[in-house]
Amino acid sequence: MIVIGRSVVHPYLANEAEPFFETKQQILTSLAGSQEVHTYESIDQLSFDLNVRLQLLLACISLFSGGMQFRTFETSICNEAYWTRAKNGGFQLKKDMLPSFAIRDIFNNGSKYGTECATAMIIIMYKALLELYNEDTFNRMFAGLLLYTWDYDKDLRLVIRTDADIVQGDLAYFKNPHVNPDMMHWQGENTIYLGDGMYYGHGVGVRTYDQIIFHLNERRFPGAFLSAYLTDMLTRIDVRAMSRFADKNKIATNIQLIPIRENIVMATVGSTTTIH
Repeated sequence: MIVIGRSVVHPYLANEAEPFFETKQQILTSLAGSQEVHTYESIDQLSFDLNVRLQLLLACISLFSGGMQFRTFETSICNEAYWTRAKNGGFQLKKDMLPSFAIRDIFNNGSKYGTECATAMIIIMYKALLELYNEDTFNRMFAGLLLYTWDYDKDLRLVIRTDADIVQGDLAYFKNPHVNPDMMHWQGENTIYLGDGMYYGHGVGVRTYDQIIFHLNERRFPGAFLSAYLTDMLTRIDVRAMSRFADKNKIATNIQLIPIRENIVMATVGSTTTIH
């Protein structure tokens, strides 16, 4: 369900010539058809959410095809023209380098990089925002960038939802409770949901739910009896916080709205919103 202001609405794209029309329409349909209440202050916020989800999907495919290797922090590598490899295996942006150039280099020269799945997810999020922000804005916000697991920049605002309906562009986590102690890097897999039952995870590639479960189960200790599973935790880019910095020209989308119900009252407890 989608709520803009105090109105429940059904959005659709008015122009079939819109770039990535089918994918965008599928995302809107998923948002509108969800049991979860997706709330926006304005249609611009909805447009940002739609476009950042699209850019997350595109960044997944670009990273997958770009050749970045799957490596542990102990063996991670980076292009030292842009980054300094930290002792913990993270990548620290060099002082004289622009974040926008350095992030793009990961996608353009993937074979020069290798890291694990959590860092890859954060890289994808930065790339999605880079596509929607003015370059100067991106460079100002993310100066001094460090790429290391979930130790992301304070200006990258994320939200976590539980028991929510998964939508294209959501980050979902597969947990492997009986992982082989000699393969702790397979204790779980961070993925981004692509739609149509497909997920992208750095290290597993583009796979179905069943294929990821199988991949993780193959990396359990001998005699393991607990299967890997998809947790109920979803991580998303905080639309209200991050949409404020977007270039309006880059998120411009001809979204039309069909009013469903107006003058609603919303109540939020924790991460759950209900309407009355």
